[in-house]
Amino acid sequence: MNTQDKAHINQSIKRSRILAFTFTGLIAILTSVMILRITSTLDSSSATKINMAGKQRVLAQRILSDALQINTAVRIGEWESLESLLAELQQSTADLNSSHNTLYLGSSELNLSPERSPEGIDTLQAIEHPLRTITNSSKELQTLTISMIRRSPYIDQLTFDRVASAKNEIRSAHAIFSPQMDELVTLYEQNYKAMIASSIRGSQFGMVILVAVLIAILLFIIEPTFLIIRKQLAQLSKALHHAQRADAVRWRLLTNIGHEFRTPMNAIMGFADLLNDESLSDLERSRLAKSIFESSTQLTALIETMLDMSAIETGQLRVAHEQCDLTKVLTTLELNTSTKALIHELDVTLTIDESCPSHITTDTKRFEQILNKIADNAIKFTPSGSINIHASLCDDMLKVTIADTGMGISPENLRLIFDPFQQAENTLTRDFGGAGLGLSIARDIARALGGDVMVASAPDQGSTFTITIDPGELNAEHPETPAIQADPVLSSNQLELSKLLVVDDAKDNRILMQHILKKTGAVLEFAMDGKQAVDAITTAINDGAPFDLILMDMQMPIMDGYFATAKLRELGINTPVIAVTAHALEGDRQACLDAGCDEYHTKPINKAVLIKTIAGLIGEHAAQAKKAA
Repeated sequence: MNTQDKAHINQSIKRSRILAFTFTGLIAILTSVMILRITSTLDSSSATKINMAGKQRVLAQRILSDALQINTAVRIGEWESLESLLAELQQSTADLNSSHNTLYLGSSELNLSPERSPEGIDTLQAIEHPLRTITNSSKELQTLTISMIRRSPYIDQLTFDRVASAKNEIRSAHAIFSPQMDELVTLYEQNYKAMIASSIRGSQFGMVILVAVLIAILLFIIEPTFLIIRKQLAQLSKALHHAQRADAVRWRLLTNIGHEFRTPMNAIMGFADLLNDESLSDLERSRLAKSIFESSTQLTALIETMLDMSAIETGQLRVAHEQCDLTKVLTTLELNTSTKALIHELDVTLTIDESCPSHITTDTKRFEQILNKIADNAIKFTPSGSINIHASLCDDMLKVTIADTGMGISPENLRLIFDPFQQAENTLTRDFGGAGLGLSIARDIARALGGDVMVASAPDQGSTFTITIDPGELNAEHPETPAIQADPVLSSNQLELSKLLVVDDAKDNRILMQHILKKTGAVLEFAMDGKQAVDAITTAINDGAPFDLILMDMQMPIMDGYFATAKLRELGINTPVIAVTAHALEGDRQACLDAGCDEYHTKPINKAVLIKTIAGLIGEHAAQAKKAA
């Protein structure tokens, strides 16, 4: 933007400000003139009379309501409510008499003169009789109520009848009183409107000018401003909605997941404490260790659920498009479901329609995640019977139905089951456990894969969940899936004399890694942050005894693993680096690889996979070095 453009913009802003101030001054002057004219002619006493007459209608209605409630309370024996109803009835009756006397006789405090118009006097006199009936019946009812409060619950039939009689008299009098009060209010309003109309006629010319000024302001100032404000408000509303939803999700996540965390954590801590008992046998120690491992696995699954929910809520859920062996996925699902269903003695059947291709293009991991969540849900809520899995191709969409013979879902709860943290009934959470996230996550992932999850169910008739996904290109030829070869048995000293550097700021993680690798024959050294690691690696190279591989934690103080790995690559050091990190969100693997790591493993560590990866990378690096030499 050049100087001339800036000057033109500043000049336009200055003109707009002058115009806005001018219009504001005109509006202020015209409004002041109109207010002075109107306030000089309005009769404040008329407004007071209207308010007081309207108050009388409300008070009479309140007395009738109190009488009805007292009669009802006496009939059903709610004696504790009589005192509050009596106090309200007494106050309403006193206010009704006071307001009527003020209207009829006037009030110096309110600057209200006595009623002088013939129409007003006639109407007030006509009100006199039903008013007295209401107040007298109210006083009688008050006396009866005081007596009943003292004697309750020992009330005779005569008292019941007298209460009902007083109530009926109030109702009859109110039926006459209310229309007459309406006439009085109408009369006051007509007089009041006549005064206002007289004043407004004198201000019509000013109103015309004011309207013209307001139209000009609307067209040239307010409307453009409103357009900007509406746009900003829409953006703010959208941001606020997302923020509120995120806050709600975080709160429910803390409460629901926090509760679920305590179960496996309690088992881990309890069994770990029991391991210190020297009287335990080897078999008992083995069982406790197995229980700790199973609880840790459950805890890991909860963490993965949290990460999935976080990715979904922030719009960062990523899916891959790769070849997927559909038959293998479905048969694995049947096997896993059958194993889990043994505890309930459920029959699990799988039917694959001939229309299904052998391979599809989708995110295999995410697809399996959907199927497992729906199948686990079917097992959880099916105490007996069977679970049937059926796959077919319909309208170019892969459809998998999982039908169970469980307890079913009521119609009013069907619309809630896919909401985060919801289960059909609150008691289900206590009876069956779970955070209530499985179905919500399954549906969101299915939609990310181009499909959806739907359900049909009825109480005590089971549920049928229908999973659809986009199978991708079906005409492409898929290579034969090679037979899965069993992993060779790794020797305990397969890393004999390999020099490894473990970089981790947590002492427990370093001790754990030492125990994992102590039987492999590897020589271990340790560093507590990225800076120590870089110094140790460069020193080892200068001493002619370089490390064969580095196990790098990525989140550390002073210098993190990302910066340390990138620094090594800048120095030309190509020693293999395995990222060993608790960062397991979508994209974390790629971030580690982009920093220069050769492989990526998430915590908790799979011992066998880690050792195999270390051996493979060391062998590959040695082969490359030999080839280069």
